Amino acid sequence: MKSLCVLLAGCALVLQIPAQERPAVGVEAKIKQKPGAWETLKVVNPAPTPNDARNFGVALPIGNGRLGAKVFGWPAAEVIPLNDTTLWSGPGPEHFEDPKHHEALLATRAALEAPDYVKADQLVRGMEGPNTQFYEPLADLHLNFPGHETYTGYSNTLDLDTAVVTTRYTVGETTFTREMFVSYPAQVIVLRLMASRKGALTFTAGLDTQQHFGRTAVTANEILVTGRAPVRVSGPVANANVEWDEHKGTGLEALLHVSAKGGSVAAGKDTISVTNADEAILIVSAATSFNGFDHDPATQGKDPDAIARGYMTKAVGRSYDALLAEHLADYRGLFRRLWVSIGSGDAGEPVNKNALAYQWARYALIAASRPGGGAPRNEQGIWNHDLAPHYSSNFTLNENPEKYYATAEPANVGETVEPEIDFVNDLAKNGAITAKEDYGFHGWVVHHNSDVWAMTTMVQGDPCWADWPVGGFWLAQALWERYAFGLDKAELRTKIYPVLKGASEFALDLLVPSGPAEGVGYLVTSPSTSPENHFIDPKTGQRAAVSRGSTMDMALVRQLFENTIAGSEALGVDADFRAKLQATIPKLLPFQVGSQGQLQEWAQDFKEWEPTHRHASHLVSVSELNQITAEQPELFAAAKTAEELRKTGGYHPDKAALWARLGEGDKALAALGTRFPAIYDSPPAGFGEMLVQSQTGAINLLPALPTAWQSGEVLGMRARGGYEVDMEWAAGELKSATIRSLAGGTPKVEVMGKAVDWKTDSRVRVVMMK
Repeated sequence: MKSLCVLLAGCALVLQIPAQERPAVGVEAKIKQKPGAWETLKVVNPAPTPNDARNFGVALPIGNGRLGAKVFGWPAAEVIPLNDTTLWSGPGPEHFEDPKHHEALLATRAALEAPDYVKADQLVRGMEGPNTQFYEPLADLHLNFPGHETYTGYSNTLDLDTAVVTTRYTVGETTFTREMFVSYPAQVIVLRLMASRKGALTFTAGLDTQQHFGRTAVTANEILVTGRAPVRVSGPVANANVEWDEHKGTGLEALLHVSAKGGSVAAGKDTISVTNADEAILIVSAATSFNGFDHDPATQGKDPDAIARGYMTKAVGRSYDALLAEHLADYRGLFRRLWVSIGSGDAGEPVNKNALAYQWARYALIAASRPGGGAPRNEQGIWNHDLAPHYSSNFTLNENPEKYYATAEPANVGETVEPEIDFVNDLAKNGAITAKEDYGFHGWVVHHNSDVWAMTTMVQGDPCWADWPVGGFWLAQALWERYAFGLDKAELRTKIYPVLKGASEFALDLLVPSGPAEGVGYLVTSPSTSPENHFIDPKTGQRAAVSRGSTMDMALVRQLFENTIAGSEALGVDADFRAKLQATIPKLLPFQVGSQGQLQEWAQDFKEWEPTHRHASHLVSVSELNQITAEQPELFAAAKTAEELRKTGGYHPDKAALWARLGEGDKALAALGTRFPAIYDSPPAGFGEMLVQSQTGAINLLPALPTAWQSGEVLGMRARGGYEVDMEWAAGELKSATIRSLAGGTPKVEVMGKAVDWKTDSRVRVVMMK
């Protein structure tokens, strides 16, 4: 059994330092804004973004965790898609458990015991049921400016430091400017339109929705749009069947308020016109009837009109300057917690592109996930314009939420994880039903996909991804990380430990004794897959996905048990259950090295159907978990070999973070994605992993510094155990570091993987924050 001193949470610190036995209350309240060249953090588009499905992902996104908008930036005719994170298809709570699923489970387990992998692949499909529902578009804001078809001096800029998109261009001798942001405190979208010449601002504004069974009402300065989301979206996305029901599904309301300085404001049939104004302010408020995963949104839903009008009434009584100032104070309180600079930037660039990409990732997470938003970040963030979006824009639980939220705590925006924590708690409630009915197990389960209704049953599809009963284990890691970084025992007690315990209960029932195929004498998960890869059945030569005890499964189970044990000890509860987990860990199938010197992906050294597959699921043992570290040199080397064999594949999990955990800074840098502001970009956690790691119980400074990053500075990166790190390096070596202890602990410190005594090392200073 692995010692608790090297648990991911840095539990050695929790167990050894008496001060950390006390609940850490509000460590984030001690975090201050950092100095930096914040004005340089801009994403600039020199031309409008084509407004089509292909380019939706690269339009500039803004959001407050609940409301989102995409800005394409067209001068003459702009359409701005709007979203509410709680607007999904579906009639409300549904359960798809079925006694046949349990029968299929037993048959599948019997086939695997034989073993007959091809037969198991077929039998496990008997556990599958309906697919998830779809994330839906809310409304569209239309702006039309006559005579603005020809323009010069164009720019469309997202300022990451202000979370404001500014569109600017010149028509004739007049410069027109639009500023748009989404306020978290005010819960509205705000747009200011200005002209450099008095009386030159003339335009029409409209609001509509793709949803059905609603109405549009226009008054002197307000447009109201209502509607109802579909009760079902099904079939392939390209030819999806979208069904509405006037009396079922989630209702929506969107309000647009228009005011102007100078000129006039007048209502038309479907639009509001502003004529010869100097300036105009547009405010959008919106809400849905969603009232939680377990309430019917039609019969038990919230009143979207009361919510939307409540926010609007408060907002329209305030000036633009007041709304902006409030927005900036709130947003910068999160965003300005971390400054980073790498060298002097690439030639011609004021900011290193990777540092800018990291700040972009922090911005996007704040925009997509804030406490109280109603749902966590989904497949596309919170931005979607399609009734049947790509991958349903749902929650793909074998990769996306885990990877994107892995950025949050190290990047000092830990509060963005709270919607995910709430969602996993919802999944645990539904998942307990699925575990009992479909498996006959204790605890709770969730599979590969879910939606806002917290669906936990297995969806339809290839078993290589659909049959994945360990989804809850990886999700539970995000909850544990929240505790590991902040040490908030109140949150551990109420929202984190109960979920970990329930997932561990299911894991215990998922384990069966291993057989000759896996090696006798161990416990393995059954059934098991390695998302989303296949192997070649050695008996038949056919492709198969289902086996027992995949490496990813065993890594997740072991990490889950260790985290649950540490949580139990921190709270002083469940000693008997803790002992049961402690007794089980040594029996778990260990990691194995295959014939190519690689970390095996399955319990057997199967030949892979696709050796360069995009998933390297077995390597979560290195990142985002800490089951394999440099302290296990043989397995550490095997993990490197496994990733090298993936060649261009292996970017699920986060390839850059994986190479950083393996100490390969140059390879991590090569894998970093900078394709912002695309929706589907490489996950950004690897950037932070190159600079600070803390998964082994020590704070490791510059553990995987790339050769190209000879100098730099980071202010405010977080480390497990309740720490915040500032450091500067030059000529590829640490120059100075300040570690602030926010929770009262005393850190262990490493520099480039070597332990140092910070009490005598002049480069490192530890500051206790009272």
